[in-house]
Amino acid sequence: MAVPAALPPDYDTWTFDRGYAASRRDVAVAVRHAVETQGSLYGWAGRESGREVFHGRGEAYGVALGGVPAVVRHARRGGVVARFSEDWFFGPPRFLREIQVARALAEAGVATPDVLAGVAYAAGLGNRADVATARAEGRDLAAVLFGDAPPTGPGRATLLAAVGRLVRRLHDAGYVHPDLQLRNLLVTVGEPAGPAVMLLDVDTCRRFVRTRDAKRRANLARFYRSWEKWNRRRGPRLTAEDRAAFEAGYGAPA
Repeated sequence: MAVPAALPPDYDTWTFDRGYAASRRDVAVAVRHAVETQGSLYGWAGRESGREVFHGRGEAYGVALGGVPAVVRHARRGGVVARFSEDWFFGPPRFLREIQVARALAEAGVATPDVLAGVAYAAGLGNRADVATARAEGRDLAAVLFGDAPPTGPGRATLLAAVGRLVRRLHDAGYVHPDLQLRNLLVTVGEPAGPAVMLLDVDTCRRFVRTRDAKRRANLARFYRSWEKWNRRRGPRLTAEDRAAFEAGYGAPA
């Protein structure tokens, strides 16, 4: 496997007998050690003592990677395609794009977990891959708004305005997120500076030379569909006032 170029300058890339890897330079030694001793980054994380296990699209592991708190996952597909190919991908591994997009978004003021490393393993004409991202604390927006003791009053409006500002920065940077939904927004409430919001699963983000109004509206419509889906599933907790707070944040200067 050849290693693609055009990654940020603080990343190292290298090949091994079954594939290639890219990692932030500060964790490169740890990633190499994991692959060389355990055969895969995900396999290493699954054997680490003291690991935390997270359930979602397959298990993910919370570990220290080279001293950096990380979440290691095996790349898996979702939706209908997963019925035919759960973890096999054709073409360049998606983590390469995730590295590039995450860094570009961060530079544009859109908070998202940094990609620490990705390792691709040759599998026929395609590949399977593991990805490690910097661990971020918080809960997804659906869990916050539809869980126990959701925020109320001014704190609720402040949170939704912060979400709106993040989405506006995403669009102003020229990107749309095809899966912009409540579960892909990680929030931390109770911070002295106000709620912190991060965007997840950014490898699917698409960049346009100019994000036209039609694309913005379509992306916002995707978000509102997620909003209504949760209202139908858990009861109508998101109100017209909540939407107004989100839109006030979206319309405010970034």
